[in-house]
Amino acid sequence: MSAPAVEAPDSLSRFIPSRTARGFVVAVISGIFFTLLNTSVKELATELPPLLVSWGRWLAGVVVIAPVMLWYGGIAGMATRDFKLHCFRGMFHTSGYALWYEAVVWLPLATMAALGFTGPIFVTLGAVLFLGEKVHARRWTAVAIGFLGMLVIVRPGLAEANAGIWLMLGAVPLIAGSNLVAKAVSGRDRPALVVFWQTMIATVCFAPFGLWFWQTPTLMQLLLFLAAGFFGTMGYFFITWAYRLLDISALQPITFLGIVWAALMDVAVWGKTSDVWTFVGAAIIVAATTYIAHREAVSGGKKK
Repeated sequence: MSAPAVEAPDSLSRFIPSRTARGFVVAVISGIFFTLLNTSVKELATELPPLLVSWGRWLAGVVVIAPVMLWYGGIAGMATRDFKLHCFRGMFHTSGYALWYEAVVWLPLATMAALGFTGPIFVTLGAVLFLGEKVHARRWTAVAIGFLGMLVIVRPGLAEANAGIWLMLGAVPLIAGSNLVAKAVSGRDRPALVVFWQTMIATVCFAPFGLWFWQTPTLMQLLLFLAAGFFGTMGYFFITWAYRLLDISALQPITFLGIVWAALMDVAVWGKTSDVWTFVGAAIIVAATTYIAHREAVSGGKKK
């Protein structure tokens, strides 16, 4: 389901000739936008039902991206080459982020970022269970080490049970599946179009939940929704752009910066962040998933 990296020049080519450097730059920018999105969503979810927040966030995303798409390409510019693949991604994306929006109420952003690092571990397990891929002993060792890092964060039986932990552990493999499909579709549609259809499909899928839990938002909450729509749209635009430039395994280490942005935002907005064990566990997971990403890059190079 992977798509080859696109060689065609883009708007940054003149300033950053290296495709690899461009991929890293736009991936870092996307991570900053996602942290701002998460901050807006967490603020909203402390005051409104999380599934209403999820619908409002995507609805605001439509308000942000639809006029831009109409301005630049009209109705014809919204045509996709593979609507079924966008819908397939929507299944993963909606279910994963339904759990994520519930978890954000319970956990600091840094803890959510750390648990999100387990994505490559679930991707590796999924490749074995559902795709029949053969995984060698070294990669299984990396998976086991990453799982150990997750246990350090969760500390079952030692730390107080937190529903957010289990919600995140359910969300991560679903979001990882969404990212894999995003990589495939990014090779067929331009980034803005991928984000447009992701936003439209998520808005439709979350609408029943949003209507069921409806509460009239205040003016400040409406502004936060619009901010979340803007930050999310920009974050997905830049990460989809990065997927067109580089393999998803090559981009994996960049995502680890997310815990830095999340920890800083925890302190800046709420005056606290995750405990030290979260960062210890994150470091273990980073080591394991970096190795997995390296092995993916090596095996991908051999196939070429």
